[in-house]
Amino acid sequence: MKKTQILVFLFFTQLSFSQIDYGIQGGLNFDRAGSIQLTGEQFVENVDLGKKTGFHFGLFAKVDFLIFYLRPELQFTQVSSEYDGNTIDKSRIELPLSLGITAIGPLSIFIGPTAYFNLSQKSAELDFADLQNKTNLGLHLGTRLQLGALGIDLRYEKGLSDEEVQIISQARIPVQGQVNSRPNQFVLGISLKLN
Repeated sequence: MKKTQILVFLFFTQLSFSQIDYGIQGGLNFDRAGSIQLTGEQFVENVDLGKKTGFHFGLFAKVDFLIFYLRPELQFTQVSSEYDGNTIDKSRIELPLSLGITAIGPLSIFIGPTAYFNLSQKSAELDFADLQNKTNLGLHLGTRLQLGALGIDLRYEKGLSDEEVQIISQARIPVQGQVNSRPNQFVLGISLKLN
């Protein structure tokens, strides 16, 4: 009981000396895109989706604890992939939570979970059924260079489970198939502290 009280006291003492920053962020997403499987009367086709660049923008907060920090983020992300000349656009809300440690001077490393909330998946040629699994969890790790109010980070993110959506038709021709677009991406971001 006494150890618990001491730990709680230390936590709140540290919290009173912590610094809270907040700001805006944005950047580029280099998504691996996933795979597609089409099944027709005479064929079964399994293909990796082509890679394309996406983007993200959002907000962050950062709480410093001596050499450690906790950084929750809220961001909108849109990524695209390509299949047989057709672009597939996917948008989602991402909630990364990073636990970081200052490594050397302005350089830090971080790791944490990411919650994904899928908003839409669209294509001009392919018609999709409604998204069945709109949420997913993932992990991310990376490094950040903090130069005053400007931060530059590079991270790798990977979803922990498949995100499959059923294909109803291609060019208005009924087909069966599915797209698996689990997040698997490198993210280059820039952030700006506002306080």
